[in-house]
Amino acid sequence: MVGVDDIVITGIGCVTSIGIGREAFTQGLRDGKSAVRAINETGEDRRTIYAAPVMDFEGKRYVKPRKALKVMSPEVQMAYSAAQLAWQDAGLEEAELESDRLGVIYGSELIPGNLDDLVGGVKACAADGKLDLSRWGQVFEKQVYPLWMLRNLPNMPACHVGIAIDARGPNNTIAQDEVSSLLALQEAALMIERDRADLIVVGGIGNRCAPSRITHCWQASCDRHPYDSSSHDSPRCRPFAFDSRGIVAGAGAGAIVLERRSHAVRRGAHVLARYRGGASRCAAPETKYGGSRVSSQLAVEAALAEANVAASDLDHINAQGYAFRDLDLEEAAAIEASVGSTPVTAFSPRIGTAGAGCGILELLASLVGMQDSRRFGMLGHPGASVDCELHLCLEDGKTNSPYFLKHSFTPLGHAAAVVIESEV
Repeated sequence: MVGVDDIVITGIGCVTSIGIGREAFTQGLRDGKSAVRAINETGEDRRTIYAAPVMDFEGKRYVKPRKALKVMSPEVQMAYSAAQLAWQDAGLEEAELESDRLGVIYGSELIPGNLDDLVGGVKACAADGKLDLSRWGQVFEKQVYPLWMLRNLPNMPACHVGIAIDARGPNNTIAQDEVSSLLALQEAALMIERDRADLIVVGGIGNRCAPSRITHCWQASCDRHPYDSSSHDSPRCRPFAFDSRGIVAGAGAGAIVLERRSHAVRRGAHVLARYRGGASRCAAPETKYGGSRVSSQLAVEAALAEANVAASDLDHINAQGYAFRDLDLEEAAAIEASVGSTPVTAFSPRIGTAGAGCGILELLASLVGMQDSRRFGMLGHPGASVDCELHLCLEDGKTNSPYFLKHSFTPLGHAAAVVIESEV
């Protein structure tokens, strides 16, 4: 039953590796695009790193005023741009809003920054081909941009977006790796339910493709295989497949406008979907960086209970889909135990795994598909699965229910899930 105090989604914005903006992103999904590519080779064995970076993004097209670019890293620019696109998509540019009732909550993580910002300082510390770190304290203030750290703080996306829309209500940043943006969505919904705000911009940003970030990731679980020209043009990221090759780093930012239905109706907004409920749980992994089927199962079941939606009512599960065997086995076991034969899809073969941004980006992929009454399938899956009995969606298909569940989890055992009801 539709209620005036329902929490609804009225705007979508995204900066992704397969398209920037709602229309381009949707078309990229329809066309079956995959942004996964070889980005560089490392080590004596010339092993190739595969990733899905965002290409052809220019922050100056979206960031206003332009002078703000000086205090934004590329990642912050992407996050800001996604929010601006969502703001426009929700028809808010000319809206008269109460600033004290507006909020911004983002999922974020370690922002790698641009290595070029530090090159001058490193060179100044070098002598006879060796790095003398004892000189760094003296060199830093002369060779590194004074606002370098300010550009790269994880809470800068929420800060800049809040300033831009004059949001004086709740403002927060959640940094919990892959579950960050789903946690941000859950917190935003609670803020609206508790009457702390009428409208909140919710977003997520992650860039696992930057050189400094790739070296920080768990190398053993990433896709770093010898270059294979015969399969270079086919999707390498294969969640739940017997020949999965490892996590593919992704990058991107997504944002939605979340508001009270009565507020949306009052300003004449077009409602895209309803937030039905969400939950998060933590449990220790059985193996190092192996994730936890316990926390995933509990999060999924709790989200369904809060949403008052039965597993059989779901059109599909939008899975994390790391494409790393140990992690896939844990997620598959949790899905089997909690929702049985519900169709399962994943978007990592198209856009990789974008850390704190992946939850919201993948949720948006399901949401825009639901606008077309379409369930997007997984690209490049060989048909033979890892040890599981999941009902995998290997091709696009027509939806048969307005509900879907988005599940995300981290290798350290934190899991989150949300249930969304499309209204188109």
